[in-house]
Amino acid sequence: MTNTGPIRGRQAIEKYYADRFQEVRYFSHDTKYDPTSPHPIGTDGNAIWENGEWSGTILLQGEDCGPHQLRGYFGSVKVREGDTWKIRMLTLTEHPRPAPPAEPK
Repeated sequence: MTNTGPIRGRQAIEKYYADRFQEVRYFSHDTKYDPTSPHPIGTDGNAIWENGEWSGTILLQGEDCGPHQLRGYFGSVKVREGDTWKIRMLTLTEHPRPAPPAEPK
């Protein structure tokens, strides 16, 4: 899911990220889990819901270059397969970026 809608299919997802990595260089990322996370789903102990906050700094290419601070919230569902936890669903939100200062008249 993107801010312009869902992306469907492996080729479309690969193209989306290839294009994004031409524009954006990831600089740092931090994840802060909710203190009550993870939350069990069901009774067999093989599925959990995790949530919390994320923040990071990206470096953009082009006109709006330079570091940009981003932050938001996340939620994910993980399922245990053997000894491995696999993400089955991940959703992210991003806090709106501050508006640029108005140019003097």
